[in-house]
Amino acid sequence: MNEVLDIIGRPIHVDDFVVFYSLVYRVIGVGKPHPGDGSGPVRIKLAEPSKTTKSVVKFSDEMCVIPAEDVTVWLLRKGYR
Repeated sequence: MNEVLDIIGRPIHVDDFVVFYSLVYRVIGVGKPHPGDGSGPVRIKLAEPSKTTKSVVKFSDEMCVIPAEDVTVWLLRKGYR
């Protein structure tokens, strides 16, 4: 196993969107997976960042991948510019 996995076992890649505790993030970087369960560190940044938003590192077993098409529709419905 050489990919970091989300809470339901799907691989996480750079530029994917994930949900982490009710907020939507974009994946900035992915670390090495743990040999046992495939979880690992993931650097994420809010999908709707402000000028002062910084990226954070969280563990992949606490997040879930969201299809990019769904995030695009969500951002358009919110009036994202």
